[in-house]
Amino acid sequence: MSARVTKYEQVMTSIRQKILSGEYFVGSQLPSEPQLQKQYGVSRVTIRLAVDGLVKDGLVERVQGKGSFVQRPQRVSRLVRESSVESFSKVALASGFHPQTKVLKVERVVATAALQSKFNVDVTGLLHTVRLRFLDQDPIFLENNYYPLPRFATLGDYDLNGSLYEIFREHFGITSLDSDDTTLSVVTADVETAKLLQRSVGFPLFSMKTEIFDQNKKIVQYGEQLIVSDRYQFKI
Repeated sequence: MSARVTKYEQVMTSIRQKILSGEYFVGSQLPSEPQLQKQYGVSRVTIRLAVDGLVKDGLVERVQGKGSFVQRPQRVSRLVRESSVESFSKVALASGFHPQTKVLKVERVVATAALQSKFNVDVTGLLHTVRLRFLDQDPIFLENNYYPLPRFATLGDYDLNGSLYEIFREHFGITSLDSDDTTLSVVTADVETAKLLQRSVGFPLFSMKTEIFDQNKKIVQYGEQLIVSDRYQFKI
C-alpha cells in the first residue's frame, strides 16, 4: 500500500508542476487516463488517485463524458499534521497564486497577562504586527503576530511586505521554524474583519492560534490569524 501511495504522489506532483509551469494551461484537457497510465508506467488506479488529488486541490475539474480539464486554482492548502512551519508566500506560489502582503500596523505593546503566558521567557514588551495577505488581489488572511522584545526590537526596520522567514534567516540567525502548539477553530467575521477581508458580516473564518519556535526551541512569535474559509483549506 505504501508503495502505491508514494507512486500516486509522484504522479500527482509531476502533473501539478506541468500545470503550474503552463505546459498544461488553464482550460486545456489533461491526457486521458490510458495516456497518462502509459506515460508514467503505472496502474489506472494510481492515475485516478493522482487526478483525484488535483481535483481536491482545485487545479483540475472533471467533466462528465468529456474528461479532466485544468482550471484556475481557487484555494490554497496547508498541511496541519506536521510541526514544520510553511511560508504563506511559498505555499501560495506552489499552488499557482500570486501572493501579496499589506502591512497594517507595527507597534510596541505591553505584554498583558494573557500574552505573557504564551512566552516562556521574560519580555520587556512585545512587537505587534498586523498584516493582510492576498491571493491574486483577494484578501484572505488577517495576520496578528506578537514578537518578544528585546530580541525582535529591530524587526520593524525591515520590509514586512515580503517574507518574514527570509528576514528571520538573514537578520536574526533563524534557520528553521517549528510549531508544537496550534489551535484551529471556526469563528464568524465581525464588521471590522469583514470589511478588511471583503466578506459579509458573519462569514465563516478559520481562527488559528499558534506558537512558533526557532531551531534552538526559543519562541519567535505567537500568532492569532483569521483566514477566509472559501479560499483556504487545511489538510489533516
